[in-house]
Amino acid sequence: ITQIRKWLAKKVLDTLKEMQEKDEEKYLQIWKEFGSSIKEGVSSDFENKDKIVSLLLFESSNDKEKLTSLKDYVSRMKEDQKEIFYLTGESRTVVENSPHLEAFHEKGYEVLYLVDTVDELVADSLHEFEGKALKSIGKGTVELGSEEEKQKAKQEIEEKQKQSANLLEFIQKKLGEDIKEVRLSNRLTSSPVCLVGAEQDYSPQLERLLRQAKNMPKQKRIMELNPKHDIFNKMQERYEKDKEDPLLGDYSELLLGYALLAEGSELPNPSRFNQLVVSLMTKNL
Repeated sequence: ITQIRKWLAKKVLDTLKEMQEKDEEKYLQIWKEFGSSIKEGVSSDFENKDKIVSLLLFESSNDKEKLTSLKDYVSRMKEDQKEIFYLTGESRTVVENSPHLEAFHEKGYEVLYLVDTVDELVADSLHEFEGKALKSIGKGTVELGSEEEKQKAKQEIEEKQKQSANLLEFIQKKLGEDIKEVRLSNRLTSSPVCLVGAEQDYSPQLERLLRQAKNMPKQKRIMELNPKHDIFNKMQERYEKDKEDPLLGDYSELLLGYALLAEGSELPNPSRFNQLVVSLMTKNL
């Protein structure tokens, strides 16, 4: 029975590979029906893992209509690019409007959109492809461009971080129940804020799934602020004028709510967020 199972798996995978190469339209029909099942094999069939990986298709920032394989993604990578970038989410609409993508769009880096539930398993099981590491742009830090550009961006962020250290500490204390760290970001260009995880943290989607299945503590994440955004700069001005200004706390909560909504996550206190929005609107009308 074991030998029959192995032979059948090999035959099916070889047939799918041949179809993918010679009859793409037919393969896409198969993928539409059974793509999620094929993806599950990455984490469960180690003997055929490489063959299964070559069959995988994902949505991508490169083409709104056409799916892409990892091989095709690698062929389009920039000369200085060492990682395969991806972002998980509930849908393409949520992911492609994520603040996390801003620097990648600006610099022309392609990002895979992992929007199937099973994609979380793929990301956890597939750490590299053709020597290129898979990197979630929703975790850790972002380094784009040449070594010189990376070093320059790092120095700029570190300098601004020192200048704003007291304000960042204030926001950290205010949001301590929900946030484990507040820092400045180089992945944002137009949005004021986003939330990221540490390299070993669960994605927001996977965390929600795990919390539904078992009782586990809420995961605290890292708040990244855009140092070039007017909101941050005006908060800095307010803080320097009056460290006890109550509006600083309100704006900190609003930024957290904005970041959660931008990624499709739930607000910890929707009522409080609504009150703050109404108060802000009233003061500015």
